[in-house]
Amino acid sequence: MNYEHDHPFIPAHHQLSLLIDLARQYHLDDHILLSGSGLFLQDILSANKKISYLQFMTVLNNAKAHFHSDDIRFLFGGRCLTTPFNHALKSILYAQNFEQALNRCLEFHALVCPWLTPKIMKNHQEIIIYWLNVPRNNDGLFLLEMSMSAFKALSREILAEKVTWQFDFNSDEPEYIEQYWSHLGDQLHFKQPISCMRLSIDYLQKPLPQHSFTLSSTCYIQAQHDIEKYQLQHSFLEAIYRYLMQNIGQGVSLDSTATYFSMSSATLKRKLKKHGTSFQAQVDQCRLHTAMILQRVHGFNSEQIAHHLAIHDPTNFRRAFKRWCGLPLQSLV
Repeated sequence: MNYEHDHPFIPAHHQLSLLIDLARQYHLDDHILLSGSGLFLQDILSANKKISYLQFMTVLNNAKAHFHSDDIRFLFGGRCLTTPFNHALKSILYAQNFEQALNRCLEFHALVCPWLTPKIMKNHQEIIIYWLNVPRNNDGLFLLEMSMSAFKALSREILAEKVTWQFDFNSDEPEYIEQYWSHLGDQLHFKQPISCMRLSIDYLQKPLPQHSFTLSSTCYIQAQHDIEKYQLQHSFLEAIYRYLMQNIGQGVSLDSTATYFSMSSATLKRKLKKHGTSFQAQVDQCRLHTAMILQRVHGFNSEQIAHHLAIHDPTNFRRAFKRWCGLPLQSLV
């Protein structure tokens, strides 16, 4: 069973408590921040309320709309993965090396960063973190800025040193670029095929100064129990993504995907619409991610990528690539 956007699984007193504290520092009323979410401050203070992704996003959208400073996304993100709310985060903070910490971020993402699902690809030079189902609007950019700040802060916390990341954005340079310089640094690249953050592969096996075998191991086991207890292994959209990625080279259709998930095509369309997406958008995302993996990890050129995706006409591939990411095929180089 895969959890959906309206399933209450996020403890309201975890990351949202950080956002409420920030709101108070900026003199933003709690009621404005929680407006429309069905949440009250007492729900958070009770420490036993769980909320859905949709409720969480309502609060984030309120923050984006009502904070009078563009640094909120960076400040909030910078605290989200370094505050040990639960067993999953503790298992990450006390991990043996950076690779183990990143793998646990992926495994426990529902408990660690429920706003966006992270993925990782690696080649001989770089670790590349990217995300699934990023909205192609300002809401998506807000979530990316928050997520990148979170992973940058986590790396600095557990490696106990300044870490120089490269940041790619599938968007134009924002008007508040000085916030990027202040919180992310100056290694910034805009108008890229996908939004991601990149770091030298040399960091993967670096031992972490605060590693604790006992704490890390026991917290990891407890986090696994939490994932199994609440059935948080995969979200509905992540399950769709996994299926499409496994079959993208053989051709996929709405009907075959619906059959795989034991539902009608109409039900699948309805569920995707409920999650703010469509089947074509999901296929386009998987084709773009496949193209990036083939190019960055395996060194494929554009002709080899097109062949793998069963797109045999060069003109069609150029058009398709621009539809996937909004940029010409030359940006793949």
